[in-house]
Amino acid sequence: MKFKSCFSSILFLCIMFSCKSNSEQGNKNSKTVQHILSKLDINDTIKLLDLSYKNIKELPDLSKFKVKKLNISHNDLDTLIMKNLPVYMVDLDASHNKINGGMTFVSIKKELFGRFKVENNISKAIKQINLSNNKIEGVSLIFYEKGIERIIFSNNNLNEIYLYLNDKNLNYLDVSNNPKLSNRVSFDPSKIDTIKSNNIAIDAPLIFIEPPVIRAIPDKVN
Repeated sequence: MKFKSCFSSILFLCIMFSCKSNSEQGNKNSKTVQHILSKLDINDTIKLLDLSYKNIKELPDLSKFKVKKLNISHNDLDTLIMKNLPVYMVDLDASHNKINGGMTFVSIKKELFGRFKVENNISKAIKQINLSNNKIEGVSLIFYEKGIERIIFSNNNLNEIYLYLNDKNLNYLDVSNNPKLSNRVSFDPSKIDTIKSNNIAIDAPLIFIEPPVIRAIPDKVN
């Protein structure tokens, strides 16, 4: 009898603790994006800004904040407004959204492109990009100065990917579950430590197809 009574008491305490934890988690998730941003100081370095599960349809302007890791996963974004991303960001998680069309990430030395206008649109400190589980059809990633480490574009609608790393090695690339993506790519897979490319158009390892040489056209012909 005493054992039954003791067991009932323990069960009651467990239920009460569970209810309290769920309530606290619910309160945390119920905070609006505006409320979270209003508590931030632009002079502080923020290790993690978690805006996941907020039903965000358009990325707010975060460019004034010093955020190391930005989590905007599990929202309703159909476009990633690059100019609104934090300037010093190291880790971007924008997975599980509705981002579609083509995307370009650029972090280079502008003088390398001479008279061609090229704008950097991603933090020069970026190390990880996760845009898995979206609807992206094509992506170009051009990184010159800093070595990005992890790129994840699994579970999208990719039919092409262009990657330029300036002879730097990439630790991890995941393009799996993109049924329209060819295994013939314009970058050298041997410079990537780990590649996941299962369930693409051709079930075979990625193959480097060297693009044709494009020669400069002179402004004037004598």
